[in-house]
Amino acid sequence: MAWKVNAWIKYLEGYCQGKNQIQDEYVRKVAASLGLEGPLNIDFKWQGQIIQQFNSKDSQGVIILTGTAGDGKTKLCRDIVKQIDGDLFNEDDWNARSYFCNEDRTIVKDFSELQSEKFEVIEQLIDVLTAGKASKPILIAVNDGILVEEIDNYISRARSEEVKKTASLLKEIIEDKINLGFSDCNRQELIKLINLSKLNAKDNFSLIINEIVGHAGWEGCNDCDGKKNNQCPIYSKYQLLKTSKTVRENLSNIILLLQLNNEHFTIRELLNLATNTILSAIPKPKSLKTCSEDLNHSVFNCLRVSKVNNINDYFSDTSIEVGFWGMNLGPHKMLNYRPYSEINKLMFGELSTNYWDNYLKEESERALKLPLDAFNDIVNAKATKKAQVEPELWSAVIRRSRMQAYCYQSQDPKAFLLQKYRSFGYYKDRIFEKLQLSTRCEDFDVISLIILALNRVFHGRYINEQSGKDRLYIPENGQGSITPISIFHADEIRDRDIYISKVTGDFQLDGARIEPEVVFVIDRQTSLKLNLTVELFDFLYEVAAGAPPNTTNPRLYKKLLIFRSKLATQIHKISRTSINRLETYTIKDGDFKPSTLKVNHG
Repeated sequence: MAWKVNAWIKYLEGYCQGKNQIQDEYVRKVAASLGLEGPLNIDFKWQGQIIQQFNSKDSQGVIILTGTAGDGKTKLCRDIVKQIDGDLFNEDDWNARSYFCNEDRTIVKDFSELQSEKFEVIEQLIDVLTAGKASKPILIAVNDGILVEEIDNYISRARSEEVKKTASLLKEIIEDKINLGFSDCNRQELIKLINLSKLNAKDNFSLIINEIVGHAGWEGCNDCDGKKNNQCPIYSKYQLLKTSKTVRENLSNIILLLQLNNEHFTIRELLNLATNTILSAIPKPKSLKTCSEDLNHSVFNCLRVSKVNNINDYFSDTSIEVGFWGMNLGPHKMLNYRPYSEINKLMFGELSTNYWDNYLKEESERALKLPLDAFNDIVNAKATKKAQVEPELWSAVIRRSRMQAYCYQSQDPKAFLLQKYRSFGYYKDRIFEKLQLSTRCEDFDVISLIILALNRVFHGRYINEQSGKDRLYIPENGQGSITPISIFHADEIRDRDIYISKVTGDFQLDGARIEPEVVFVIDRQTSLKLNLTVELFDFLYEVAAGAPPNTTNPRLYKKLLIFRSKLATQIHKISRTSINRLETYTIKDGDFKPSTLKVNHG
C-alpha cells in the first residue's frame, strides 16, 4: 500500500483558489475532467420555493434574482431550468449563452453579459406592468444596481412619455424591493425580487459543510496509508467535522454573529472558507505557529501531504482553527481578504477572561481534549522564562488554545466571551432564537435593558435603574446630553410601546436571514425603527451595566444621539396637533423627578 491521490480532494482544492476557479461553469468542468460523477451540489431549502414560484401557472410573473457577485445567481438559474426541462436540458447550449427567449419563457442567466438585448428585456418588464399580467414566466439574474442603471439609460432614450412613466414605475419598484424588501407601488406584486444577499449565511455555511463531509468522494481515501496510519491532516479534519456536530455548530455561529452585524457572505466566500478549513496547511505568521518548520504551500492536497517528512510534527499546526481563521494564508490575507478579514475582526483568542484561562490550565477537569494540549506546560507557566520558550511560541499557544477551546466546547454559556462582542450569547438566546419562532420579541428583561441604556445615552447621565428601566424619556432637540441643564421638556414611551421585530419583505423564503430591529411606537400611525445589530446591542448592554456611553463606542453614541433627535422631532410634531400635555422633569440623584415651573407676576 501507499499514499493515494483522491480526485475528490483535488476537486475541493479548486475552491481554495481565486474567484474565477469557483464559478459555476468552471467547477463543473473540473469535476468532469476528474471523473467525479457527483460534484458538490448543495440543496438549499429556499431553492425549491423559487423553482415552484417560477413554474407555477397561478403565480406567473417576473422573478428577478439579485445580489452581489458570488451569491449563486447563475447556478440557481441553471438549477431552475434544469429541474424544469429534465432530460431536455442542454448543458452546452446553456454554457454558450446568457439570454434565452421564446414564446414560452424568458431566461437571463447574467444580465450584465447582455449587449443590445438589455433594452429588449426591459421592454418585456414594461409590457408586464402595462398589461397587468405576464404572458409568460420571466427569470432574470442580475447584480445589484446594474438593472436600475440600465432602466435609467432606457428612460433617457425613450420617446413616449407613457413609456417613460411606466419605466420609472418599474425602476421605483425594483429600487424599493432591493433597499426595503417591499414596495407600495401600483402593480408591484407582478415583480418578485429575490435578494440572495438577504439569505441566511449561517444556514448556507452549515449546508456546505454537511454536503462536503457527507460526499461519497471521501471513499477515495480508502486503502490510503495516510488514512490507515492516522497521518493525514486532511482526513483527520474531515473526520472531526463529520463526527462532531458541536464543532460545525460553533463555526457556523461565528458566521451568524457577523451576519447579525449586517455582514454578508456570498456562497463563493463560504465555499472558500469551508474548503480552506479542511485543506489548510500550517500558520504563516510566526506568532501563531507552534512548530519551527515552514511549508511553501498554504493548503494541502494528497501529493503534498505524502511528501512531508515527519508529518506527525505538523498535527498541532494543521488543526481546524488554522483554516477557518485563515492563518495558513499569511498576515496580509488574514486581515484584508474576505471572509477571513471579517472573522478576525472578532479578535477570537486575543480577548479572554480568567474563566477561559483557568479552563485551559485545568486539563484534567475538562470534558474535551485540544490538539494543543501537548503544550499544556506552557499554558500553566506564569512566565516565558519559567516555561523556557520564546515569547512568540507562548503567544501562539495561548491564543490558539483559546480559539480551539471555543471550537471544541459544547453548550458552554460563556463560549462567546472569547471575542469582543461579549453579549452575543445573551443576544442569540434572548433575541435571535425568539425571532426564529415569532415575528416579535417582547422579552421584558431585554426591553428594560435597552430602555435603561437609551435613557443614559439620551441624557448623558447615570440614570438610576429604578426609574430608568420602565419607560424611555425623550428630551426635546437641544436638551439632555448636549447641555448640562437637567430640566427638560419631555415625553415618554413606556415599555409596552417598545418591542423587537424582524425586517420582513413581501417575498419571504424559508432561508431568509433574520435582521432584528427595535420598534418605538409613538402613536397608532407613527413608529420609528432602529436596526439592532450585535454591535449596537453590545454597546447598550455595556452602558446598561454602567459603562459611560461616550467612551464605550463614540461612533454608536453619536448614532443614537441622531436617532434621539428623530424621536424628539416626531413626538413634537404629534404633540402639537394633540391634546397631550408635555411634562417637565428633572434628574436628581440619578432618578427622574416631576418638576413644577414657578411663574412670578410682576
